[in-house]
Amino acid sequence: MESPYKKALDSPSRQLLWELGRLHIGDREAFQAKLEKESNERESAHCEALAAAAREHERIRRSAEREREKLELQIRAERAHREEEERRELHKEQQRQREEKLEKELAQRRRDIERVQAEEAAIRKAAKLEQAQAAEAEQRRLEKEREDSEAVERTAQKEAADQKLREQESKAKAAAAASLQARLKPPPAAVALPGPSAVPAPVAQRVTPSTQVNPVRQAEHDRYLEIHKSLKEFRKFMADQGKRNPALKTQMGDMRRIIKKCVGQLTSGKESNRQPRNQIMEVLKTAAGIAQPEVDVPMFMANPPSGTSTTKGPALLIYLLNIFAKALIAQFINEASIVSTAADPIGVVGSQIFASSEFRWNSFSLVDILIAKYHFVCPVLFGIYGNEETNHGRYRSGWIKENKGSEHWISEQKHFERMTGLGSGYAAISLRNYDKSRLQNPYPVHNFWRSLAAIINTPPQEASSTHFTVLKAMIENNETRILDFFGNAGRLALKKALIEFPRESGSKSVSAKSVAMLPDIWRKDKKLFL
Repeated sequence: MESPYKKALDSPSRQLLWELGRLHIGDREAFQAKLEKESNERESAHCEALAAAAREHERIRRSAEREREKLELQIRAERAHREEEERRELHKEQQRQREEKLEKELAQRRRDIERVQAEEAAIRKAAKLEQAQAAEAEQRRLEKEREDSEAVERTAQKEAADQKLREQESKAKAAAAASLQARLKPPPAAVALPGPSAVPAPVAQRVTPSTQVNPVRQAEHDRYLEIHKSLKEFRKFMADQGKRNPALKTQMGDMRRIIKKCVGQLTSGKESNRQPRNQIMEVLKTAAGIAQPEVDVPMFMANPPSGTSTTKGPALLIYLLNIFAKALIAQFINEASIVSTAADPIGVVGSQIFASSEFRWNSFSLVDILIAKYHFVCPVLFGIYGNEETNHGRYRSGWIKENKGSEHWISEQKHFERMTGLGSGYAAISLRNYDKSRLQNPYPVHNFWRSLAAIINTPPQEASSTHFTVLKAMIENNETRILDFFGNAGRLALKKALIEFPRESGSKSVSAKSVAMLPDIWRKDKKLFL
């Protein structure tokens, strides 16, 4: 609204009032403008402070978020590390428990073996004492019979002398009577015939039956022993070749060490055996590709094929297969003598190597190299044995001396452990199924049947603890395979081996008892009835 004093020009006082009012209004507007300006400045500063605070808050939030994420990552890492440590500790604990369990089982097995050996030693000692007493009684009986025979003979000699004297007297009397009668010419007098002289009664002689061996089995055994001898001579031949050729000597040594190392690494895990098996095969493949020196291969085969174009083959391959077979035998003895199931993975690799077409000669497997060693170390598998009370009989039954050149045999416990490992290994080699494989079985299952028959058809009175030890090792843990391969015939064979054979032998040895206990264990643990 316009001031009423603005146009009042006729009055100075009104003009002054208008000017004073105008001045007051200007001051108030200036003051108001100043206030608005300060307010705007404060609002702008406040907004900037709010924006800065918001930015700072956002920075702090983001920093806190990063710290949170970092903390979460650290927590997760610590949790994962802690869980990994717990898993590791759990694995170590489980491993420790397994090792403790295995050690306990091995310790228990050793205690059982020691107990069994102690019982067997006590039984053997009692048997020897009984035999000594029987021998002493027999000696006394023979001496008494000899004395009686000598008394009868003396009596007979005395009666013969008396009879001869009577005959002489009778002849003298007859001669005198004949002379007198000749003078008197009487009829001839009858002359009495002398009586029969006493004859000493024959003395009964004790006959000891001798061990009878199938001549066919003996001939086969002799042939394999010839192969074993040829392999020994062949090693000397390769050593001489190495002396002439240092490069060959170095290569032979490296390959031999690889094979021995890899065979020693064979365990119960299928995957863990793949690498050592592949290394062995690579070494043998390399050897098969080295043509010189050559060797006459049929000399290492029990039944060499006829009509082949050549008899020669790579000598280095034969040499390394011999080393491989020797390492298998040692591994069977070392690993399967206490835990017989350890023989199976070793036997799997052994069978695969000898089945491989790359290591055959004219498509024929060279597994006879391994079997020749079995004939040498475990003859009872092939029906060859002897009286183990004699040195010759022990040698025929697979016993060895403590050291080369030693006169002392190894202890019975060591011998039975060897036979357990070898029997388990033989079953692991011969009880292999190749129906689904493109390879040909190098040692078919009928060989297991022949060996089983050779043992259980041993005359009961000639069965030894070695027979029972090898028999148990062949059958224990393999009953399912035997039944799968041979069916009802296998069941009858198991019944013969585990029930009838120990009973007919009448053996009181611990090994015979352990064989007879298997059917009861199967009935209890596996519900298997023979």
